[in-house]
Amino acid sequence: MKKILCSFLMVTSLASVQAQRLDILGGINPSGIHHKLEGDHQKSGGTIGSHFGLAMFVPFDRKAYNDASYSEGSGGLFPALQYIKKGASKSSVINASAADIKLKYLQLNLPVSYVVDWFGIGIGPYAAYALSGNKKYRVGDGAKEKIDFGNELKRMDYGIGINMQMSIFKLQYDWGLANLAAGPSDVAKMRSFSISLDIPLVNTAD
Repeated sequence: MKKILCSFLMVTSLASVQAQRLDILGGINPSGIHHKLEGDHQKSGGTIGSHFGLAMFVPFDRKAYNDASYSEGSGGLFPALQYIKKGASKSSVINASAADIKLKYLQLNLPVSYVVDWFGIGIGPYAAYALSGNKKYRVGDGAKEKIDFGNELKRMDYGIGINMQMSIFKLQYDWGLANLAAGPSDVAKMRSFSISLDIPLVNTAD
């Protein structure tokens, strides 16, 4: 999985050379963990986190993007690198005991996108690495504890993201495909919905 993230970063680095637009974005993201134990769905709640990062648009046709035909739309890659907080509440994915889980990720989305004037839509893969995390059990003294990655949860997440942008507002849904659970009978997958302000800092089409 680390190789996948490194590959994503390499693609983004190469794409930055051809980038025609640079955005800064940030906002809130409700998220949760879809957890099954031996095939049975386990009840849990969601949590609301925050995110911020940078995105760059790399058109497939730079000339078409920069001339008047931009108003007719342009396709390209729109990678976004974000620091994002996700998690779940009352989740039993760790040690089969209800806990509030908070995770901090470095996430890279690599959607194929279509943009026209103030509107854009995109779909593509994402990969995320958990920088840190903590859990707070609903029983006992309720103290926060650091997550033991590898034994309690896996650090790497990946999946598919779809987004839609209208003016400076951006909506995105990330559908996790990686099993985050460390237990042999558990399956846990991340779900996240983001609401962002996305502001272009540089746009060569203007």
